[in-house]
Amino acid sequence: MNGKKGEMKLIVSFIERGQGNGLTKFYTEHHVSFNYHSVGIGTASSDLLDVLGIGSSEKDVIFSLAARENAERLMDRLSDNLRNIREKGIVFTMPLTGLNNVVATVLERQVEGGRMGGNEMDANVANSLILVMINQGNTDAVMNTARAAGARGGTIIRSRFTGPEDVAGLENMMAEEKEIIAMVVPTDKRNAIMDTINKKHGIKTEAGAVILSLGIDRIAKLG
Repeated sequence: MNGKKGEMKLIVSFIERGQGNGLTKFYTEHHVSFNYHSVGIGTASSDLLDVLGIGSSEKDVIFSLAARENAERLMDRLSDNLRNIREKGIVFTMPLTGLNNVVATVLERQVEGGRMGGNEMDANVANSLILVMINQGNTDAVMNTARAAGARGGTIIRSRFTGPEDVAGLENMMAEEKEIIAMVVPTDKRNAIMDTINKKHGIKTEAGAVILSLGIDRIAKLG
């Protein structure tokens, strides 16, 4: 797993159901092409949705991977083109604390205008969120591997991949139908869990796993 390449970002987009394809097209045009398109249902009241101006409770949820420079350029261009963008919703970025080496290398190559700085991807936090994007049908095997490495469980999100179709070395992740496993783990177990999943289910395997992590500032258990 990668800990010393240039800084990477996860871009999370919540928009009205059915508008995801248009937004991912805009992202691809601006060099953010690794997009995972999911669906969700918001829990905010209709009054709050009206105040926020983000439309209905049914959502398209897009998880996008990008090098820091491309993520920042995309956010700038979203701000500059708000009048021309019909989609309603919220888009935000988060720094990654870990990512497959192969995927990180490909994202670095997509940076406009040259190399990035060498910021280390790490965070001094107690808990981390691990996201594992895999080809559909491999969830049980990946979760068994994660549990054996110290994970306690996860949440599965159905998704589809809308990224490039011809990236050398990433052929196994080109299947359109995807599942995303989200796991909250202690940070001291994060690297072992990610490394184990990567060795058994990484990019060049049937699962074609893209594995990333983000630091969690605070966590509360409900109920």
